[in-house]
Amino acid sequence: MAGKEAVVFILDTFPSMNSPYPKDSESTRLSQAKRAVINAIADQSWRSKTHECGCIVLKTGLTHHHMAVMDGIDDENALGYYFRKVARGKKVHVDLDDEVHFPNLIEFDLNRITPQTLRAISHVCSTSDESNADVMQGDLCDGLIVAADALYQRTNGKKFKRKIVLFTDAEHKVSVDGSQLQAVLDGLNKMECEVIVVGIGFDDEKDFSSIAKSSDDAGMKQEDEDNDLDQPDKITSNDAPTAEESDSNIKEEGDVDNEDMEDLKMESDSRARVKRENQMLLMSIAKETGGCVLATNGADIEDTLQRKMPSKAGRKNAQRYETDFHIAPNLTVSVRLAKMTEQCNLPSLKKGALQFDPDSGDALRDGAGELMTHDTGTLTRHFEAEQLEAGIENEVPLDMRVDAYRYGCDLIPVGKMDLAGINAAFAGDTNRSIEVIGYLVRDDVVDSGLLMGPAYCVVGGKESNKSRSAVAALAQAMDEMGKVGFCRLVKTKNGGAPIIGALFPMASDGGRHLQFLQLPFADDVQHFQNRDMDPFTGSEEQVQTCEDLIDSLMLPDGDFERVSNPTFKAYRQMIVDFAMNAVPKKEELREEGLPEENILLAAQPKPLCKFDATKILAKKASGKISAFLEEFPLQETKEDEKKKKYWGDDV
Repeated sequence: MAGKEAVVFILDTFPSMNSPYPKDSESTRLSQAKRAVINAIADQSWRSKTHECGCIVLKTGLTHHHMAVMDGIDDENALGYYFRKVARGKKVHVDLDDEVHFPNLIEFDLNRITPQTLRAISHVCSTSDESNADVMQGDLCDGLIVAADALYQRTNGKKFKRKIVLFTDAEHKVSVDGSQLQAVLDGLNKMECEVIVVGIGFDDEKDFSSIAKSSDDAGMKQEDEDNDLDQPDKITSNDAPTAEESDSNIKEEGDVDNEDMEDLKMESDSRARVKRENQMLLMSIAKETGGCVLATNGADIEDTLQRKMPSKAGRKNAQRYETDFHIAPNLTVSVRLAKMTEQCNLPSLKKGALQFDPDSGDALRDGAGELMTHDTGTLTRHFEAEQLEAGIENEVPLDMRVDAYRYGCDLIPVGKMDLAGINAAFAGDTNRSIEVIGYLVRDDVVDSGLLMGPAYCVVGGKESNKSRSAVAALAQAMDEMGKVGFCRLVKTKNGGAPIIGALFPMASDGGRHLQFLQLPFADDVQHFQNRDMDPFTGSEEQVQTCEDLIDSLMLPDGDFERVSNPTFKAYRQMIVDFAMNAVPKKEELREEGLPEENILLAAQPKPLCKFDATKILAKKASGKISAFLEEFPLQETKEDEKKKKYWGDDV
């Protein structure tokens, strides 16, 4: 799979996109679609700086894309200014010039992601109304053609994973040039580019990614006998719209039943008829490219897109390393070791030095209005403490410095090479290795409560059938006997201090493998003294109440693996907000930073207790919680009573 991704988003701005969504809400179809686009682009930016994104806006009244560049439009800031003027009431002139290729489309160039692009997309609005919407060109087919050409011009011959994502309610009339569209779909198939349609208000959805594409030269003329949808299987390229077809301005053929055609003719609402025909067209396009059609059905548009393009910001792909696996004396096989879990931390801030004009003293800014900075470095200097107290800065030369460990009231000098020698002596050879020392009862290890992370996955060698068989057989035997392996692991390639842990047998759909979890050495265990807990002397009713409460709060299987860190989500939301909404110049240089209320507004922190799943569980278990409170009533503690009592108080 290609490491870099190129995604072009297509955003429909037909007046119907201004309808409230969901019904009776303040948000609109367009506002939710914009939010989904911005967050998807931001997710691509978090994952890698090499990912590229672009956006094409339909029905804009202004033509600006790589096939028809308008004079006076230099960058995304000018495009954002155009939408801001329209939002303030500027009258839109519909571009009807027949010599312009694909008029009334605005393109944010496919390129690496910048804050300017996010800001401009956030200002996108509907520029047409009922008076000029039907005569304005720039429909979804035109947008698809321009998007496909942009992908070809930018990524042809390069290793990219390509996608086109279309957000539309499909309620505007579409003009289809069959031969041109067929050529575009053939080109998308050659580039292995899938088309994802997010259909707002669609009735049906279908994922064609798992359906094998036919290699027949007829391509789109091949019918699928197993298709259970009353959608056309292909788009013909022989006919153009006739005068009798001007209502929908669409020409397409497929395996639509006669009854369905009669239903189309019987529909009195032309907008509903156009929407249904467009749904069939988009279903065919998605099928030909191995993409999908997602129906929102009143759900959040961003959540709908997440089903096909889940957020992957912060996720790491585990790397597998070849490792020697010593199963027993004189029995060694080659296996692969991969880390399964690792604690993620917020990235460290990059420090920079502001550049100032030597004459005026004002901070310098670049062409985009951003502050200009220099890279900074860290330099540590050492001085003699006694002389420094006397006001004499006498720096200690490098050859006179030494590292030492405190031993009692004295300091024992120890060099870095001494420490490296100790680690090498205990690590043995310099290769990664896992060595089984013996076996333990599985329940004893689990009940000890001493298992530590991270977890490592151990699978057979890539090119060794014997290795894979040995790992699978060992896992099956330990599983049947209820045992785990007690082993020693050297993680690093160049040796290092070994760790000990338990090797658990695991089974999955792909076969059996082993999982390593670290155990502490005796020196790692923190010893504490605590008096024995009082035994429970309550009634059976109280025990049953506790059991009912636990059952009512049970999570579905696997949900614990999908809990995102709310701190990371708030952090990413804050950075994206700062990128889109530039901080006023007066506040950029404040030493105390931004006010706390501004940061909370940008980050929108949401603790786990506010998640939808938590609220649903709490509502579901409300009756059991009330029963628990009745069995174990809370007692208010008086302020004059001591909150803590130690065993020494009674002595």
